[in-house]
Amino acid sequence: MADDGDLAHVPAGADALGPTARVADSGNELWEWLRLLNRRKALIVGTGLVAVAIMALIIAQQTPLYKASSRIMLDTRTFKVVSTEAALSGVDTLNYGAIQSELEVIQSEFLIGRVVDRLGLASNPDFNGTKPPGFLEATLAPIRELWRSGVSSLLAPPPPPRAAQAPAARQNRTTDDSDPARRAAIATVASHLTVSLLGRTFVIVITVESPDGTMSARIANAIAEVYLADQVDNKNEANRRATEWLEERLAELRRNLQVAEEAVATYRRDKGLAGSPEGVVSTQTLSDLNSKYLAAKTRRIEKEARLVALSKASLNPNELAGITEVTSNATLNALRTQELELNRKIAELSTQLGPNHPKLIQARNELAAVHARFLQQTQNITTAIRAELDAAKAEEEELKAQVERASVLSGATSQYEAELKQLEREAQSNRALYESFLNRFKELREQQDIQRADARILSYAWPSTTPSSPQYKTGLFAAFIVGCLLGMAGAIAAEKLDRVFRSASQVEKATGVAVLGMIPLVKSTIGQRANIVTQVVDRTTSSAAEAMRAVFTAISLSNLDRPARIIAVTSSTPGEGKTTFSAALGGLLTKMNASRRVLLVDLDLRQAKLAVALGLKDRGGTIDEYLMGTKTLDECIHRHEPSGVDYICARADTPNAPEVLESHAMKAALATFADRYDLVILDSPPVMAVSDARIVSQLADYTIFVLHWAKTPRDVVKSAVSALLSVTDRVGIVINKVNLAKHAMYEYGDYGDYYSRYRGYYGAAYGGAGGAGAGTGGAAAPTGAPSAEVGGIAKLTRIVPKMK
Repeated sequence: MADDGDLAHVPAGADALGPTARVADSGNELWEWLRLLNRRKALIVGTGLVAVAIMALIIAQQTPLYKASSRIMLDTRTFKVVSTEAALSGVDTLNYGAIQSELEVIQSEFLIGRVVDRLGLASNPDFNGTKPPGFLEATLAPIRELWRSGVSSLLAPPPPPRAAQAPAARQNRTTDDSDPARRAAIATVASHLTVSLLGRTFVIVITVESPDGTMSARIANAIAEVYLADQVDNKNEANRRATEWLEERLAELRRNLQVAEEAVATYRRDKGLAGSPEGVVSTQTLSDLNSKYLAAKTRRIEKEARLVALSKASLNPNELAGITEVTSNATLNALRTQELELNRKIAELSTQLGPNHPKLIQARNELAAVHARFLQQTQNITTAIRAELDAAKAEEEELKAQVERASVLSGATSQYEAELKQLEREAQSNRALYESFLNRFKELREQQDIQRADARILSYAWPSTTPSSPQYKTGLFAAFIVGCLLGMAGAIAAEKLDRVFRSASQVEKATGVAVLGMIPLVKSTIGQRANIVTQVVDRTTSSAAEAMRAVFTAISLSNLDRPARIIAVTSSTPGEGKTTFSAALGGLLTKMNASRRVLLVDLDLRQAKLAVALGLKDRGGTIDEYLMGTKTLDECIHRHEPSGVDYICARADTPNAPEVLESHAMKAALATFADRYDLVILDSPPVMAVSDARIVSQLADYTIFVLHWAKTPRDVVKSAVSALLSVTDRVGIVINKVNLAKHAMYEYGDYGDYYSRYRGYYGAAYGGAGGAGAGTGGAAAPTGAPSAEVGGIAKLTRIVPKMK
């Protein structure tokens, strides 16, 4: 019966693992994904193998294709005789955009059309579309057409303008586009043509793929050769057009030059400016005359100043010393020396002789003669200066007159000269332009016969004997990878849609009830029927026996002051192994301890199967007969000889089962059983099938809820546990029929993990009753436990709730 010492169940949805376990689960998330892939490896690998088979079928239907590649290197030096970029625009190999344009030219329909015509591909069934399609291609054609006309047309961007298909010169060339075979051949070659740049070099790789290796090489080489020939043709065409244009321009420029030169000559003649006329005075001439006039005027002013100074000095002889003409005259200097000498002599004689002395008189006469001569010489200098002044005046007047005449003439002709110079400049400009165009015309005429392409063939294509497509190994490997990825997606989806329990932690989180243990799936030897009761009783050291002992140990330790004497065993639905578990648990506990008295009571009054679980042929007295008083207790209790456990069976069709279970006689009988036996195990009906299980749980001290591993739906288990918790809170769950091999793929740390990992610990008993499991949660029996009951205590801190 339930009391304060009952097990406290974990609240529904709560984390029964605790903080430490939560950290461990978070750290093992990657490991969980790996285990998911491991347990679903059959689905993953199977999907991969199916994809490989489909790919193999597709590859088998495909026609082998062979690749061949030729290489062209663009000429970075771009050979040119003269710099006529405007007339002949060679490939600018230093411009990435120009290189990309050349790649588009190689892939243009015009160039491919020339290759088709050169090799006669329009009549080749492999290229003109007349070859019958294979089985796979014919099968996929409707799907491909639907995609092309439907989804693809909606998703595809609008096609770009085909401006790069060919230059202007190439667009003007006419081709036979009315032939369907030719158009089909062009489309086929274009779809199997790949043109790319080799790394960061100037090498263009032309790759062609076709069913014939030799034809692939021929097409690749033909494309390279046609491309180079097309470059030369394009240059010659540009040269021809440039030459024709220059001829027209030269004729026009020649006419313009003649008209300009005739205009210059006519103007000279009409304005009287022909040759070098005397009447024409240039600006430079007028400037020279002005300079001369100013110089003559300056000289005249200078002469007048000298004459005035000399005239003043003649009145005062003492000022003559400052006159340049006087000081520089040798005669005047000699006379002045004589004057000084005579003055000194007269002064001496005046002191020695009287005033009328002949010598003194003579000296004075000589001085007078010197003065007369000095004055005469000064007058001669004045006369010379006056003559120079007159000459300067005359020169000045003459130059002034010339300047006046030149000014008049210059004013009259300046306008004519300006107009004449304008005409001469126009004529000179026309002449320079004409000569420039003439030189370019000569250059183009000279290089007409020396044109070459701006690229060269670096290597020719050679036929290949190994098909490039389909790539068998790569295709099959890729198909396997894609299939495995799809299988992984399916595995994840299947895992998310899995609605059964595969580990103890899943059960605890969903129900809030602790898991007491996990019972491995017991298999029989070949040719024998599996019977867990026999297996457990005969092999008490097996993993199944150890799991049951752990369950009983957990129940015993749940309340040491008042241990459970009456234990009910139920499940959610029939077929989960509750009856077999009850019989095996009772037989094991009796077998392990002969002094322990255990009674098995079959209270599944609607579908009684305890006798079948014990392998009995005769049920003997049944519980309903005892309750009705038709038989005594000793007549109803029988012993299972292989294990020594006592049991009471029931009829399979007991009428009024709920009334029987709720009767006072049943309560009295259970009290009697508890007095005579150490442990009473009640095999209860399924919870979801009938309401009898809840009645039995109220009569028991503890209820074991058995669920089938990886089979019982989660919702059913949650509903059944909820129904039990509504009448008792002393409930524990046992996960039955655990496949240890599969369980190991889910989680480590519970019973099933240790049963699988340490199977050698259980000795030969494990091999005879082989079980395998995989899952999460629960507690495992320690491998080194000295006794059966102690071995079940290993994980009690997790599977047994705390006492109230």
